[in-house]
Amino acid sequence: MNNLLRFVLVLFLVNLAAAAILAGVYTVTRPKIEAQKKMAEAKALKEAMPESVGNRLEKVEDGDVEYWKVFKDENYRPSGYVFIAKKYGYSSVIETMVGMKRDGSITGARILNQNETPGLGAKIVEILSDKTLKSALKGLLSRKKEPEKKILPYFTEQFKGANVKNIDISDIDAITGATISSKAVVESIREKGSEILNAEQ
Repeated sequence: MNNLLRFVLVLFLVNLAAAAILAGVYTVTRPKIEAQKKMAEAKALKEAMPESVGNRLEKVEDGDVEYWKVFKDENYRPSGYVFIAKKYGYSSVIETMVGMKRDGSITGARILNQNETPGLGAKIVEILSDKTLKSALKGLLSRKKEPEKKILPYFTEQFKGANVKNIDISDIDAITGATISSKAVVESIREKGSEILNAEQ
């Protein structure tokens, strides 16, 4: 009986120490995590809404509907909207930052957050490069430096020009083996975008 109590006490103390360490690490790293999240959101916002459509943002919080109105110069009517679409995919909630014009056409989309299966659903953020080992080595050894071409995630690039009112999974090349994740992104964009357009009419 004494051995059992000693074992329970040791186990309790080990768990208490582990919980205290985890809480301490979380407290120290939380501000940095929040700062990184805000930086990622700001970067995605710029990529989703080009300055040619609008250069001034105004946040709108109307009940459950939260988004940004985008204005061009001093125009009083918004030229577009930016919103975060959320939907559960295969194993996590997928958050997508989306920009759209007043007519519902998408100006850009970027995945903000996802925890889908690596190698399958997680491919929604994958960036494909046409760079080979040979061309990379050639670039390193070359004296003439060429400006690097910005490579964007191929899945979200497909959304540019599509309309949120009628976008469907059949309009998009879904990720092979990850139809659920692909469908979740498409449906979340259509639902949230249509909700905002209806609220603005």
